[in-house]
Amino acid sequence: MDRDHISQLQPLKICDGWSVVLNNLNSEKIMEEKCELLILQNEKRNALIKVIYESDQYHIKIVSLKKDKIYEEDSFDEIEQLLEELEYQIWSVGSGGLEDLKPLTKQVPNFLRLKIPAGWTVDYITLKDTDPETLEANDDAWLFDFNQDLLQISHKTKKLLLDVGWYPEGDPTGSYGIELIKNEDWDNSLEEVRCTELKELSKQLDYIFMKEIKNEY
Repeated sequence: MDRDHISQLQPLKICDGWSVVLNNLNSEKIMEEKCELLILQNEKRNALIKVIYESDQYHIKIVSLKKDKIYEEDSFDEIEQLLEELEYQIWSVGSGGLEDLKPLTKQVPNFLRLKIPAGWTVDYITLKDTDPETLEANDDAWLFDFNQDLLQISHKTKKLLLDVGWYPEGDPTGSYGIELIKNEDWDNSLEEVRCTELKELSKQLDYIFMKEIKNEY
């Protein structure tokens, strides 16, 4: 796989419960007549979300895991249109919007967009795109958006766990803490990084994902 694979991926808002089976979704011109770009699987919702490029269009399919049923299928000419609908479907299906159930809310939360490669599962996420550098010390966002449990993503095959939190909780003088562990060995982290900027957080996460792709863990 190309070393620059992570930088080419389209960042996506994604919620709890989704496993990335395949991710080649990027904005580069597609030369193939037909190809699968993205497969997300949610066992709790018994659903797959697929993005397929065919006949010069992007197609989203919401498919049942347990039976031969397509819940929904849409087509788009532009990737910007695709991404808007894709993020809505990720949230809608992930929060229960299948089989005539309504999602928790129609509005997709302002989670930080992530570039997650194949093999990883989002165990939980409350990580917002709220930039701590822009907040006043008395802003209520410190109470709600900056705690120790912001993000946990696991790679079951390689027994990796990626954890992100803000330490100390709710403290404007604190920082993001990124920790990567293997085999549940919290005493010997493979990566342990602190940063205060949202852009740096995204950069560090991309770096960890890239190293995993290169089998460096």
